[in-house]
Amino acid sequence: MPAELAAVLPPDQDALAAFLASFPGLEGRPEFWKNRFRLWWQDNPAFFGTPAGWVLRRNGAIGGFLGNMPSFLQLGGRQATVHAVTSWMVLPELREESLSLLMELMRASENTLLFDTTPTAEVAEILRSLGFVDIPWTGSRESLLALDWRRCLPAAGLPASAAGAAGWLQGLRLRPLARPGLPESAPCAEIGAEFDELWKRTSGLFANTNIRTAEALRWHCLGDPDVDKRLFACRAEGRLAGYMVLKARGRRGLKTMDCADFWEDPAVPGVLESLLAAVRRWGTEKGLDLLAFPHFTAALGERLGSAGLFEHASGRRALFLGKPELIEEIRPGDSYFVGLQGDYGAAVS
Repeated sequence: MPAELAAVLPPDQDALAAFLASFPGLEGRPEFWKNRFRLWWQDNPAFFGTPAGWVLRRNGAIGGFLGNMPSFLQLGGRQATVHAVTSWMVLPELREESLSLLMELMRASENTLLFDTTPTAEVAEILRSLGFVDIPWTGSRESLLALDWRRCLPAAGLPASAAGAAGWLQGLRLRPLARPGLPESAPCAEIGAEFDELWKRTSGLFANTNIRTAEALRWHCLGDPDVDKRLFACRAEGRLAGYMVLKARGRRGLKTMDCADFWEDPAVPGVLESLLAAVRRWGTEKGLDLLAFPHFTAALGERLGSAGLFEHASGRRALFLGKPELIEEIRPGDSYFVGLQGDYGAAVS
C-alpha cells in the first residue's frame, strides 16, 4: 500500500519531532527538533505563504519527511524569497517513495530558487539528474587556520611531533594579520542599526547575494539555541566596516568553527585581515583547534592565501534549481553565495 503524502501542518510538529528524534543517526531529543522548527518556520522572517515541508505516512505513522527552510536573497538586485531542502529523512521501507517529497518541494519552488547545500555524493547525482546545478562559487576549496597543531596534525594522519615546525611556519605566513594600521575587530553580541546602514551602502556590490539586513542577521546569528554561532564586527573610525559569522562544525573529533559569512565595505582597507586576527585570538582563548574559511569567490580564496592561511579541498557540495532564464542571470562575477543557505547555514550542525 503506498504511503500517504501530506503537507506539514502545525499540529504535526510533535509527531514529527518524535520521528526525527528516533531516526537512526540523528539527534535523540524531540526538543532539539522543536527548536529547529521554530528556527526554520515560526521565527523565520521569510516564512510566510510558503510550505513548511511534507511527510509520508503509513497507517497514520510518519515514515518520511522533507523540510523547506525559506530565506531572503537578493536576486537581480531585488529581494526574493528562496527555498532550501532540509532534513530529507525517510525510513528504509518507504525509500522507494522518497522522491515524491522532493518533487513536491520542486513544484512549490517553480518561481524561485531551491537550494540543497548538504547533499551526499549520491544525493547530489540524483539532484543533477533532476536539473539542479552547482552554485557558482569556488566553495569546494577552503583555507584553514590551525590553532592547536598538536591536535590538528594527528587528525590529518600526521605526527604530533611536527607541531612546533608547523606552528613556526604558520606564524611566518600570518604576518599580514599583525601589520600596523588595521581597523579594530572584536566579538559582537548585538545586531542593530549599524548593520542596516552597512547593507544600505554595500548591497549593490553583487546582484545576487544574501539579504544582510539587521533582521535577517539576527535570525541567522542569534536565533539558534542549539548550533553555536559567533559574530565578529570590524569598525573603522567608529563605523561598521564589515563582519564575519562563524558556525560550529564537527571535523574528525576537533573543536572547529567554519566561516558562514564574510561581508565588508571594500572601501575600507584591511577588514579581512583584522577579522582573521580577531577570530584567531578568540578561538585560541576558547580552546578551539581549527578555523575554516570557505572560498566564497576565487578572489576571496586568493586574499585568504595572501593573509597566510593554508588552502585545502573542502569536499563540500552545494546545488540549486531554478528556471533556466533565472539560472542564466546568476553569473559568478555578479554573485556572492556564502554559507547561509539551507542545512549548512541555519539548520543541523
